[in-house]
Amino acid sequence: MQEQSVTKLTLKKGDSSQVIQKISIEGEINAEMTNTYSRGSVLNQIKEAKGNPNVKAILLSVNSPGGGVYETAELYNALKNSGKDVYVSMKKTAASGGYYVSTAAKKIFVNTETTTGSLGVIMSYVSAQKFLNDHGIKQETIRSGEQKAVGGLTEDLPESTRKILQEQNKEAYERFVKAIAEGRNLSEDEVKKLADGRTYTGTQAVANKLADKVGTEDELIDLIKEEKGLSNPTVIELRADKTAESLISRFVKATTKSFISELNSEVNSSKVERSYLG
Repeated sequence: MQEQSVTKLTLKKGDSSQVIQKISIEGEINAEMTNTYSRGSVLNQIKEAKGNPNVKAILLSVNSPGGGVYETAELYNALKNSGKDVYVSMKKTAASGGYYVSTAAKKIFVNTETTTGSLGVIMSYVSAQKFLNDHGIKQETIRSGEQKAVGGLTEDLPESTRKILQEQNKEAYERFVKAIAEGRNLSEDEVKKLADGRTYTGTQAVANKLADKVGTEDELIDLIKEEKGLSNPTVIELRADKTAESLISRFVKATTKSFISELNSEVNSSKVERSYLG
């Protein structure tokens, strides 16, 4: 397999021993962002920053509605364990899992029109049992235990399973609340009053102590310079170099991705999906 090429962009040129590394979370938080085999993945960018002694802070740009519980936790834990101070600049949307990863930050800046919040966890599934019954179609499943492979497209979710999933949902929610409380210096009771699933504007987020200030990315860089004692930092960003890939390589990747996506949609139609997604 061809190794992905990564380009280091210098966004602001300065002292090479004083580096602020910008990392962007753009779009739904998914497996691509946590792919350890992709040098340009968000997870590997965090690891690059962790291993570079010249990096004095991480500037995390977040424009995401959230995503998978597992992938969100992977990015949050990587940021918390990076050994670097993290500063977040929220863009158009930083909701649910997008907010979760932001709680790893020392400071959070927003735009007045940022949509954030949506603090919580959802689980969803599709059942077509009534439709199938109405058309005389019935699927029989032989199970080794009563909770094995229950629910899904061909049958409604039993109440006993619903209770089990609700407990799992609650567990993920409690972890989310704890992360917010720790990151924003709030009590868990204070967080729960805010974490009812509603969204907040950037201004409301600041008023509710979910963010620190309405400000631009450049203003956040100025704050990083002040707090870290950096006189003339270099601001860099690592990006996957798609131009280095051959046309055939890109075609194969796109085709494979499409096939896997289609396959996953078939598999997931019978699964309950859990996500931090607004």
